[in-house]
Amino acid sequence: MEKAFEIMAEEYRPMLFSYARTLMNGDEHEAEDVVQETFITAQNRLESFRLGENFGGWLRGIARNKALESRRAARNRRAIVDSRIIEGMEDVYAIFDAPAADGASWAEQIRASLTRCIERLNRTLQEAVLRVYREGLSLREAAAALQSSPVAVAQRLSRARNLLRQCVGNRMEDEP
Repeated sequence: MEKAFEIMAEEYRPMLFSYARTLMNGDEHEAEDVVQETFITAQNRLESFRLGENFGGWLRGIARNKALESRRAARNRRAIVDSRIIEGMEDVYAIFDAPAADGASWAEQIRASLTRCIERLNRTLQEAVLRVYREGLSLREAAAALQSSPVAVAQRLSRARNLLRQCVGNRMEDEP
């Protein structure tokens, strides 16, 4: 069971790090701490994980709690606690949690499909997605880089997430 957990941890580490980095406002060191604490807690509580449950979602729930604990411990650090942003992030990351349809790597298929779908977005939406999700900028930082407001960037991300969800879903349905 320990080896299986190690394999799953390595598979989910990049997604979890990206998620934690967003929660910790782009601070990579804090994000890495959150990821490490998440895996320690997950390993200690592995018996509470039910087979068939969404492993990525379970890990993100632990990470979210660890990020909030970190926030409480160091009031000068800002964690994202806006439920709309967390819900949007969950929607994006949930795409990567689906089981593989065939023997091929489902995550690789999704990533390739997601990349193609991002390329199809208009420039404004594409820039917002890349700044926040690829570069790990906060809404405020992305807004400054895009010469916009955080509210406008959040709206662009919401629209982009909806379009990406549809696009990736359609592409995956079309795959044999």
